[in-house]
Amino acid sequence: MSAKVLCSTAFGPHLELFDVTGPALERYADRHGYELLVAHDRLSRGRPPAWDKIVMLHSLVARHDLVVWIDADALVLDGAPDIAGALARNRFLHLVEHRTSRGRVPNTGVLALQGGGRSKRFLEHVWAQRRFVHDRWWENAAVNHVLGYRQVRGVRPIATSQWRGRVGFLDRAWNSIPDDPSARPHVVHFPGMPLDERLHELRRHAALV
Repeated sequence: MSAKVLCSTAFGPHLELFDVTGPALERYADRHGYELLVAHDRLSRGRPPAWDKIVMLHSLVARHDLVVWIDADALVLDGAPDIAGALARNRFLHLVEHRTSRGRVPNTGVLALQGGGRSKRFLEHVWAQRRFVHDRWWENAAVNHVLGYRQVRGVRPIATSQWRGRVGFLDRAWNSIPDDPSARPHVVHFPGMPLDERLHELRRHAALV
């Protein structure tokens, strides 16, 4: 069993996206010593596909020291360093908090979880947020809620959370999105766009590496 695992899911229409992003994910895993696990079958029957992320992460944090997730519509650029080098030792979860017109918005498209009980309990708490099962941002909305983010004059962390103090925020280079781009990205990500537009952008960036 490897100490570090890199994971994602891709099925249905997202398989076309993964045809572009998958080879880069494999190269990154090989370069930095990650076991790569990609699910091509549904894991959370009864919930929208985005919730498969929580099921997969929950199964892996019990068996690995570090679990890194990258969405199928995110492309790891060649030359990206090992994300493990950007993580703080005393934080169990790392992800990017974007600053956009909507406010301060954590994005679960790229995240790193420390293995162990704290991450397992956190994911169980996220799963329990049933009000967000069919939210337009699905599990990302649940994660943000658990971390104390609320929509009050823009999204911001204003509610008490037992988890937020143990979260590390990554540079947006690790999850560069059109609404909050990085000048020197490690990962480019195209969430919330029509599938054909995401595919076009991924192919365009893949041709540059």
